Amino acid sequence: MIRQSLKFRKTIIIVSVLSLLIFIFLILKQDKIKNYELERHQKIDNDFQDVGYRDFNHMPKNYEVNMENRVKMDAESNVNKDKEELKEAKTRIEQLEKKIAILEGRIPEKYPDVKYLGYKERKRILITGGAGFVGSHLVDILMIQGHEVIVVDNFFTGRKRNVEHWFGHRHFEMIHHDIVNPLYVEADEIYHLASPASPPHYMQNPVKTIKTNTLGTINMLGLARRVGAKILIASTSEVYGDPMVHPQPESYWGHVNPIGPRACYDEGKRVAETLAYSYAKQENVSVRVARIFNTYGPRMHVSDGRVVSNFVMQALQNLTITVYGNGKQTRSFCYVSDLVDGLIALMASSYTLPVNLGNPVEHTIEEFAVIIKNLVPGCRSTVATGAAVEDDPQRRRPDITLANTHLKWKPKVSLEEGLQRTIEYFREELSRTTFYNNQTYIDVKVKNKH
Repeated sequence: MIRQSLKFRKTIIIVSVLSLLIFIFLILKQDKIKNYELERHQKIDNDFQDVGYRDFNHMPKNYEVNMENRVKMDAESNVNKDKEELKEAKTRIEQLEKKIAILEGRIPEKYPDVKYLGYKERKRILITGGAGFVGSHLVDILMIQGHEVIVVDNFFTGRKRNVEHWFGHRHFEMIHHDIVNPLYVEADEIYHLASPASPPHYMQNPVKTIKTNTLGTINMLGLARRVGAKILIASTSEVYGDPMVHPQPESYWGHVNPIGPRACYDEGKRVAETLAYSYAKQENVSVRVARIFNTYGPRMHVSDGRVVSNFVMQALQNLTITVYGNGKQTRSFCYVSDLVDGLIALMASSYTLPVNLGNPVEHTIEEFAVIIKNLVPGCRSTVATGAAVEDDPQRRRPDITLANTHLKWKPKVSLEEGLQRTIEYFREELSRTTFYNNQTYIDVKVKNKH
């Protein structure tokens, strides 16, 4: 065993020595190769320098000029390349900004501050046309008061953007539905506002306008009867037509052309009032009727053809402010927040007959155009007259005695203050290139999402 062990150790020593010798040999060989490469490169460099020196001495005299031109061309090429890269970078930045804006629009925003109501005080309120101009402001107030709100709209003139700040709230629900077809929901109160209200919109499809104000009203009154809800019908000052009495009290029966271009709306609303009181008498439905006069404010459709939106848009763009007719016809303009207060007060009251809701301060259309022009800073628009509109009422001013007596209601926002807010809104609409959630106009505090 000892002999074998010594033999094994001797073998290991021999192998180790041989390995060491091989390793030393390889190192020496590698150094030799490196020295050879260095000498070779040095020789090549020396030869190149000699050739370059000889060629330089034999170069033509214009070589320096050519080199300068070449340097200039290279510099110009680099500048052009930099400009192209900068332009491409700007384009990419713009694309990224748009994508970021879209992503920001998808980020959940904070809800306006909402009051808490117990289940006994909290009502389920249905608003037809709730995504429209007036309806969306009504939604805001009722939601802030703590009620549950169901918005029904077919988005003919309404826009989701008007109420999107409530999307996802546990008290808010939106239904895309045309009320010409029956609707089956549960509600304690119904605000029936659905109908195109500006002449270009309701004249666009007069048969549809009539159906909305007749069949739609029948469906809403039928729903109110089934669920025992109180219903408010949004009528209009158009039921007075081109009035022969001034100002117009609720007792005035009106002066309407039943076959004129505005008849689809005028007569449709008159039929809606008739239906409401027929259901009240026959089916004991609790009804309220609001005769709404000219209203203005944020969220008006920029192209709805109404006086305020037309004049403000023309003034902001320094276009000619067009007054149709001689400009002596009069209107009374009520700010939207005042109207909403009146609607809520009427719904809460025990008064069941029609009530005028509007501002009794009267202006000629010509005066109104000048007022708007003066309120828009730097406006260079001129006021011009155009052809008169058929069946255009010559005078319009509400007698709000009943509203003041029974609802304790009267307008609070002055014309100048209301127009300033409206102009600000339309200016924002004109400057809008990309959608942002925070561009929805609402003056309320916010709190975290539920």
